[in-house]
Amino acid sequence: MVKQTIQIFARVKPTVRKQQQGIYSIDEDEKLTHSLEIVLPRDLADGFVNNKRESYKFKFQRIFDQEAKQEIIFEIIAKPVAER
Repeated sequence: MVKQTIQIFARVKPTVRKQQQGIYSIDEDEKLTHSLEIVLPRDLADGFVNNKRESYKFKFQRIFDQEAKQEIIFEIIAKPVAER
């Protein structure tokens, strides 16, 4: 029998490209659920109409930003699972 529900985590990693692909923001004000919003600006070049969504919002139990160290992520996510 399952004692705990599945937990979803996100880790924002820096991009390899020097040109920024999208802008993101992390909202940690919500109760027990953090949200990550990614904004991909529409390309208005050459006057073409682009009807793609600009904003994507996802919810996670915890979000680790670009500055998060691997050791911290292990301590919070992997270690409790390995110790069961």
